Amino acid sequence: MLVIEYDVTTEGMVELVALINAVEEDGADPGGEAWLAWRRGHEDAGMGCAPVPPEVLTRMEATEDPDELRAIVETVILADRRAKEELPS
Repeated sequence: MLVIEYDVTTEGMVELVALINAVEEDGADPGGEAWLAWRRGHEDAGMGCAPVPPEVLTRMEATEDPDELRAIVETVILADRRAKEELPS
């Protein structure tokens, strides 16, 4: 499971923080649930973490075009943010 970690600035700009391989080193937890649970324990409750769906990860791995990769990452982040902002508090 690949997770995109990002921040949103006070101006509303999205900044990429990291691409995280959330699978345990021994191959356990292929869905990355343990890492996501750990990350949700931080002050932002994991708001800045977007799991990458398997079909999107396949597209990311297949491209060698940096602009296409950037666009894919941006799409994942924006979809994640939109979904999280729609949730009732």
